[in-house]
Amino acid sequence: METFLQDFRYALRQLRRSPGFALTAILTLTMAIGANVVVFGVINALVLHSLPVPEANRVYSIQGNGIALSYPNYQDIRDRNRTFSGVSVVRIARIGLDASGTARPVWGYEVSGNYFEMLGVKPLLGRFFIPAEDTKINGDPYVVLSYNAWKTQFGGDPGVAGRTIRLNKHPFVVLGVAPKGFNGTERFIWPDVWLPIHNEPEIEGYNWIDYRGAYNAWVVARLKPGVTLQQANADLANVAVQLSSQYPDEDKNLMLHLAQPGFLGDMLGGPMHGFLLGVMLLAGLVLLAACANLGGLFAARISDRAKEIGIRIAIGSSRRRILRQLVTESACLSLFGGLISACAAAGLLHALTLWHPQSDFPVQLLVEPDAFVYLFAALLSLATGLLFGIIPARQVWETDPNEVLKTSGASGTGLRRFSLRDILLAVQIALCCLLVTASFVALRGLQRTFDLPIGIRPEGVTVATMDTHLAGYEHSSEIQKRLLEAVRQIPGITGATLSNSIPLSLDQSGTAVYPPGTTSFTTSSQAFHANYYEVSPGYFAVAGTRLLAGRDFTDHDDDKSPDVAIVNETFAKRLFGTVNVVGRLYQDGPGHHFVIVGVVETGKYVTLTENPAPVVYWSIAQRGNSDTVLLVRSNRRSSEMIPAVRQAIAGVDPALPVFSLSTWTDVLGLVTFPARAATIALGVLGALAMMLAVTGIFGMASYTVSKRMRELGIRVALGAQNRHVLRAALGRAVLLLGIGSVAGLVLGVVASHVLASIVYQASAADPWVIAAVVVTMALIGLVSAAIPASRALSAEPARLLHDE
Repeated sequence: METFLQDFRYALRQLRRSPGFALTAILTLTMAIGANVVVFGVINALVLHSLPVPEANRVYSIQGNGIALSYPNYQDIRDRNRTFSGVSVVRIARIGLDASGTARPVWGYEVSGNYFEMLGVKPLLGRFFIPAEDTKINGDPYVVLSYNAWKTQFGGDPGVAGRTIRLNKHPFVVLGVAPKGFNGTERFIWPDVWLPIHNEPEIEGYNWIDYRGAYNAWVVARLKPGVTLQQANADLANVAVQLSSQYPDEDKNLMLHLAQPGFLGDMLGGPMHGFLLGVMLLAGLVLLAACANLGGLFAARISDRAKEIGIRIAIGSSRRRILRQLVTESACLSLFGGLISACAAAGLLHALTLWHPQSDFPVQLLVEPDAFVYLFAALLSLATGLLFGIIPARQVWETDPNEVLKTSGASGTGLRRFSLRDILLAVQIALCCLLVTASFVALRGLQRTFDLPIGIRPEGVTVATMDTHLAGYEHSSEIQKRLLEAVRQIPGITGATLSNSIPLSLDQSGTAVYPPGTTSFTTSSQAFHANYYEVSPGYFAVAGTRLLAGRDFTDHDDDKSPDVAIVNETFAKRLFGTVNVVGRLYQDGPGHHFVIVGVVETGKYVTLTENPAPVVYWSIAQRGNSDTVLLVRSNRRSSEMIPAVRQAIAGVDPALPVFSLSTWTDVLGLVTFPARAATIALGVLGALAMMLAVTGIFGMASYTVSKRMRELGIRVALGAQNRHVLRAALGRAVLLLGIGSVAGLVLGVVASHVLASIVYQASAADPWVIAAVVVTMALIGLVSAAIPASRALSAEPARLLHDE
């Protein structure tokens, strides 16, 4: 310990004597370690941390051909399986919560009565409902509050259990409060309440529980002790075969399997894990680039301290002791950088936790740092210090004290053809070029995302989302007409319309489509499944969707006229092979025909990366739907329109809860979030890599010029031109820049499959990407070498030779 303290004190003295070097090293480490700690913090919270339930490793999602199953399917899985100790069903729903005379829009989970029992969660206050309290439609009106809802909506009242509140105008008794941090089995969805699923007619206004074809609920289960994943999947496959045979109309070709919970199973789990792994890999490359940078600086520093090292060896110090002292010096730098980066990373992770995406969906990323994050930062700091600290070990081991003292400390290593510093700089530039390539690939991916034809023009449209059922309206058409009339009185608007939902939102619904003349309405006789939207006249003009043939809906398309539909181009071509379908019929069930009156362009409806999908639009006056999305197009600023629309809605009914009110562009923010997140993440990593490349090239060029100033002075005295001087001073740096850049571009092309897990349609071979990378690397070289080049050109032979 005494020897370590001596090394530590000596290291601090050395760093204090070289503040420029110490500051550069600490800033470099802060950037590189901080990037890795932030990425690890997100992975730790979202992937490595188990769900907030006991024995979370035995809890799984059960998925069919999609992420959702029907309630009858859930019952059959629950009753027929042999490998699960418990199976529960979950459905998310929008709810109007009235605790003090005013309904507030919240999100809740409708769950089976065994939900809390199956997960093994204990209440913070009161109790949870049990299976016996979830057996009949509109049975026991019980509700459980989340911790956040208890704190925000009820002020943390310890006596809230037993209190009666109103959900969608119906009385419910509060049974208890869930523990802090519990939000179910999905990582980023945070419900406010839980209630028995058999109360869903009171919540949603209709009963879908007994319909096997209503695939709209998630199923979660807990494995029995000792049961393997393979055994459970085999058991589910057996159940799926039974259901497919027993219910061919609804469950034909049904497949069941287990998926990791947390990100809607396979829907988001695979892409999310691939994205985080790819970003972690690139963050690791930033750290390697930083280590190469600091290794080069250390190597140069050891060359300058060659005389000191030679003297210490000459007077009896062991090379092992000298190397240990140098490693102690690098470890000090790393710990200082790690401490600062850990604090910065904690602030960034806290900001991510507080951030809420612009969406009416209850999305939140809980990524607050914990002890594992700080431990990771400490271990990474120590490993980094050891990594770049042992790079100069060969120089120390090969130092000849007699030669060093004879040459006054000039090691000569700076003039070798390829020194260790040269190799490290080339590696650093290659990694920098790879990360810059990834950044430009992300930018191109984001550009492609926004350039995709999506079939709507969201600019200038204000969107308000409501549910008239939550305000007690049994028939929605009258209140919807009043809402339209109210917003049409706002000055400056150019159109207003209604829809039950909008493209690229999380609320999507589908319908079966059967060819004309179908008599057997089974799954096998379906032509395809199509998304549907219920809209009012003028929707396509407000949404900016082109009408290709036929007409728009009119006020005459109501419940007294034949059912009509407008289809998109993909729908028409798939069903009839042509877009000339105006006047033709299609069916969605026995005896139910629609007359096609128009055809519109195909757009994007669920994701920006989806293939062309069939979509049908129905007249909202013929269908009737309490889900209400009000769209208002205007030429006024959003800062003016949003308050005006809110005031108009309040003028119609101040008790009508509004789930969200924002611009349509903001609503699309959740859909474009993956592309934006990838661009931001790779952009930050690319910027860090560029900063490291600039400091690395600048350090090498400055060191080379400083060591060769006498030679450059002689060249100038002998009449060398400026270009010859620059070639002698910076030729090696330019050569290494070129070699590293080419290697980085090749690595970028090779790593395209890794980038593809982060960026949609990633391709490092894109000509625009290559051109941007070449220009960027050239600019990096120019900026880095500007000051050393100026210094080399300002060499004064007389003064330099006189000083010598």
